[in-house]
Amino acid sequence: MRILRSAHQSHLKSRSVGPRLTLASCAASLLATMLVLVVSAGCQSTGSLDIVESGFVPAGAVHAEDLLVVDCLLPGQVRKLGRSQVYMTPRRPTKTSASECEIRGGEYTAYDRADYKTALRVWLEQARNGDAKAQTTVGEIYEKGLGITPDYALAAEWYRKAADQGFERAMLNLGQLYELGLGVDRNNKKALAWYRKASGLEKAGLDYQTQTAARSKEVVLASAGPPTIQLIQPSIPQTRAIQVIYSPSPTTSRATPKSHTVVGRVVAPAGLVGLFIDDVEYAVDDKGIFRVEIPVMGTTRDVVLAAVDRQGRRSERKLRIGVDRATKDRAESRARAGIPGRNRASKFGNYHALVIGNGAYRHLPKLDTAVADADAVAEILRDQYRFDVTLIRDATRYDILSALNRMRAELTEDDNLLIYYAGHGELDKVNMRGQWLPIDAERDSSANWISNVAITDILNAMNARHVMVVSDSCYSGALTRSTLASLDSALSDKKRQAWLETLASKRSRTALTSGGLAPVLDSGRGGHSVFAHAFLDILAQNDNILEGQRLYQEISARVTYAARNYQFEQLPQYAPIKFAGHEAGDFFLVPTN
Repeated sequence: MRILRSAHQSHLKSRSVGPRLTLASCAASLLATMLVLVVSAGCQSTGSLDIVESGFVPAGAVHAEDLLVVDCLLPGQVRKLGRSQVYMTPRRPTKTSASECEIRGGEYTAYDRADYKTALRVWLEQARNGDAKAQTTVGEIYEKGLGITPDYALAAEWYRKAADQGFERAMLNLGQLYELGLGVDRNNKKALAWYRKASGLEKAGLDYQTQTAARSKEVVLASAGPPTIQLIQPSIPQTRAIQVIYSPSPTTSRATPKSHTVVGRVVAPAGLVGLFIDDVEYAVDDKGIFRVEIPVMGTTRDVVLAAVDRQGRRSERKLRIGVDRATKDRAESRARAGIPGRNRASKFGNYHALVIGNGAYRHLPKLDTAVADADAVAEILRDQYRFDVTLIRDATRYDILSALNRMRAELTEDDNLLIYYAGHGELDKVNMRGQWLPIDAERDSSANWISNVAITDILNAMNARHVMVVSDSCYSGALTRSTLASLDSALSDKKRQAWLETLASKRSRTALTSGGLAPVLDSGRGGHSVFAHAFLDILAQNDNILEGQRLYQEISARVTYAARNYQFEQLPQYAPIKFAGHEAGDFFLVPTN
């Protein structure tokens, strides 16, 4: 759900299609994904499009329901042994669209009628035969419930069978059951052990750390990452070099400013002891926001911002204040030249984006910024990050599902996908499922809504290695953020490279959302929503390999601060998408410069 703030109104107007959502109900169902999905309502063509002929979907897909992913049991294959012996192989389970299952002669139950019995009939035989992927799928069937009460104990048994074979997705799922105490006794040490094993970082000689405050003291001490400092004003993404804040020269300004305002946010998973600027402590509010005035003193000045957590760990941001623009440009050029790991986009594979912007709703209130957000996101991904971009403006349900199925059919393990969605969203309170609302969605009928569960199923069936969904709306269904490894800024260049390469080799499905499942602001600065403005600003300023976790930290600081100006609470979220096939990796954005 997005909220519109009019230039002629001082009040906020909800854009929801149902009852107003609470922040708690929204946050309860939010996180997930590592394939980046850019959706911002819309279709490039205003006329009709022959979807089948264009290659968006397979022949036979007449209705949107034909594009939904189902558990399909394919027939066995006839094989010949020698000249005279002919035999039939066992039937093969797979996840594919309903239309493709029909074309390949498979057996399936319609998407909206499937339950745990029909799903088990497809996967159980292969799971009993020892296939780790099938065992994990059976575990997920029991954990989901699919029409019955979830059986977490059985889920844990099947996850353990697959995890013992080294299947990383099962390790993460089993770790989360231990973290939450579902089907097994709560044990954060075992949870952390499974997360570590799945990440592969220890094999590379690296520690497993998370930016999430864990649920017990022993896990905090073992895994909580160091504090981080994000700068909001001036807007400078974090790098390891000294970052320069320039002062206008006397030729371009009447007077050099006497001080510079610095606004930022501190995040300390293990708890914050204090923020210090040149060894002087400054106050931060309950959201970690700080605002200080730093004197210029008529010459250049180096300033050190330091955050210290309760484990005694210290993180720093170094600023050089008071130089002119030319000096700043030279310093940034030298810093870029010294950053390791540049021009290595080829090592991360090919990049694709699906950007959807929905504003011209037929039956719901129109959105002011969604299409402009999508256009700007598509442009920066194409020009500065070399993405192959599919932009859809004002998309119907069929348009969105068709585009997703084309990505599912075409992308390989060498590809990365970012999906960006800007448009209306809603929460089905009965099932606690988030919904994206295409432009043909109706207020009182969910027939044309797209469940986040349906999108998750499509992502799970994709071969793309990394997928990230960026949703300026809501996206429900997440693993905890404890399952995401975070990069320690204090690592040496060699270890940082090893960390990047290890995580880049792992399959990921993550989601970055603008505000949990609560309403979010539609209008912000520069004709964009608050969230889109922050997202675009960070991508424009970034000149290094940017992992999804750090992108989230930078966006979260900016959105939290900006939303306060509207007297509105908006808290972005980032986490793996549950049941989408996440296997401990992260999404990486690699700029062309």
